[in-house]
Amino acid sequence: MGRKRTCELPFCKGVVEGTRNKRRCDNDRNIHLHQVISKNVKKIMKYVEGCEDFTANDVNRDLFKSKLDKNEKGSMYRLFQAMVREGYLLERGKRGGLKVYACSPNSSEGSEEHVHAEHAAAPVVVERRLSPQEILLGKLREFVHQKSGQWNHDDWVWLLNRPDIKEYGLSESDIGRILEEEKARFWLQRNNY
Repeated sequence: MGRKRTCELPFCKGVVEGTRNKRRCDNDRNIHLHQVISKNVKKIMKYVEGCEDFTANDVNRDLFKSKLDKNEKGSMYRLFQAMVREGYLLERGKRGGLKVYACSPNSSEGSEEHVHAEHAAAPVVVERRLSPQEILLGKLREFVHQKSGQWNHDDWVWLLNRPDIKEYGLSESDIGRILEEEKARFWLQRNNY
């Protein structure tokens, strides 16, 4: 089956499974990314954010020097379709028989800030500090997602004995209540997709 890791898509919180050459995300069974595409998702995203519009052939020509085979191009197409579903990209008709894509206005605003921040001499980053409750909730939510909404007694005992969970001093029943709430939220989100 291969090792599990988090999805390469920044807008997706799923876990990727699969073989060395084909990978799929558990949140979207339709994404099968070949290794060359999955390793270059960030590079592809940076490229498309800088384009007014583009086709898959533009990305292949400019980033991969037209060396992608038909399977890898298909993998890139599926990546673009996932980005469209998530609202990251918009479809803008066809050019030369190929779909034309563009970044959605919401995603391009964030990317412009990102580009400006890279070129600034000393960017000022203002971060809101998370409260201890928010940090703990994030760790428990991560546990639920790593276990795909299902865990056994050994997983539960392991979680309770983690030093970074123990340090918050919550009782087992409080942790269990939070986990059940997050589990319900996890399955609600998964079933609505």
